[in-house]
Amino acid sequence: MTKYQQISWQVPAELQDLVVSVLIDLGADGVQQGDDQLTIYENQGKDGWQERIQSYQVGLQLLADQGLALSAEPVDNRDLASDQFENEWKNYYHASRVTNRFTVVPAWEDYQKQQDGEQLIVMDPDQAFGTGTHPTTSLMLQALETVVRGGEKTIDVGTGSGVLAVAAKHLGVGELLATDIDDAAVKTAEENLALNPVAKDVTVLASDLMQDVPSDFVHSGVDLVLANILADVIEPLIPQVRQVLKSGGHFLVSGIYDDVAATIEQALLAHDFVIEQKMQSGTWHAYCCRLIDEKD
Repeated sequence: MTKYQQISWQVPAELQDLVVSVLIDLGADGVQQGDDQLTIYENQGKDGWQERIQSYQVGLQLLADQGLALSAEPVDNRDLASDQFENEWKNYYHASRVTNRFTVVPAWEDYQKQQDGEQLIVMDPDQAFGTGTHPTTSLMLQALETVVRGGEKTIDVGTGSGVLAVAAKHLGVGELLATDIDDAAVKTAEENLALNPVAKDVTVLASDLMQDVPSDFVHSGVDLVLANILADVIEPLIPQVRQVLKSGGHFLVSGIYDDVAATIEQALLAHDFVIEQKMQSGTWHAYCCRLIDEKD
């Protein structure tokens, strides 16, 4: 039976976005946010899980040494069997209205639309690949609502749970290819897409960024690229997007925190992107970019 390690730290609400970004940079696949508390679940079957927990504590101690009001010592650190983990996760994860249009709904919850025009994104996520309610995802959903006009040929890089792919199909994009470097994420995304009939024609494949995207998919260019991924892989992704995006096409990117925002902006501008809209939620940033049209 799979076992998980549950580790929780007391973190004031105003510091949580910063601490989440640090934990993710240190290797956390996902962070559960609660009232003044952050929790990580480490799969004990994955190599290096104990070393990752140690690195989390070192990272938090460095923040504390800089004067932030938090402690590196966990307030909870215990084993969970897989059935306990599932119950913990399901108790935490409920239907959430993420934007005016989109509500993310766990597959096990009976949720009825509250308004006409409300679109449901049904998810049964592995915790490692996200619930779709993190601020970076909310920013991307808002950006999608702004940009999509219908029929766009689209790539969703680092699809994770598949939440953005489902939303994009609700908004009317055309052919959509979703990628993720992790085979387990590909499986999770495929399972979630199957829960959403609107996304039945989405193709998911394992790829390191866009390295393994089929040439026949991009030979005539794509209209839209989405990327809600870790900041340290956004910079190498930008030139790859530049190569496949049609002139005038859009690149929506999130997962960027305060410390690297300026660097990402410079990289976008250096590769002929116009930043049409900057979006922010706490310490997280997202950009709605357009590749300079040759006619401009």
